[in-house]
Amino acid sequence: MNNQLSMFGEPENKSAPKITKVSLSKTIPASAEKLYDRWLIPTFAGNWMFGEHMGDDGVGDMNNEVRPGGAFSYTVIRGGCEVVCSGEYIVIDRPNKLSFSWHENGENTGLAIVEIQLEQTDEKTKLRVTLHVDRAVVDNPSTIKQQWELRCKRLAAQLSRV
Repeated sequence: MNNQLSMFGEPENKSAPKITKVSLSKTIPASAEKLYDRWLIPTFAGNWMFGEHMGDDGVGDMNNEVRPGGAFSYTVIRGGCEVVCSGEYIVIDRPNKLSFSWHENGENTGLAIVEIQLEQTDEKTKLRVTLHVDRAVVDNPSTIKQQWELRCKRLAAQLSRV
């Protein structure tokens, strides 16, 4: 039988990403609502997610469209170069769950999806972050986990001062 699609070239055989889930958790002395807002309001997110503690020289434009399917774009200066961290919101369930994709300069960094879950008890909230790491891009996900542990530590420190 003649393959009529052969003129379009051979189809790409892309294998499915090999995703490893890496989790971390931290109890933070703040309400779930306040903690949730720190993830979504650009001014707050820029203060704990980026900065000198992450090796960034500065924070630039912070754009955010908070809705499922909405996009975010955070520009930082790292090593004298502009880096755009961007993604799309997958789940927004205030104040319980948030899920979004993550790219830097439009490329796959190995971190495919970030999920957060919040569980409030009394005056504290347990933050659980699950990182979906693409093992085809990153051999050892511990570096990505360490980056997000540092971010969560900074977030907790900021909220404990409020």
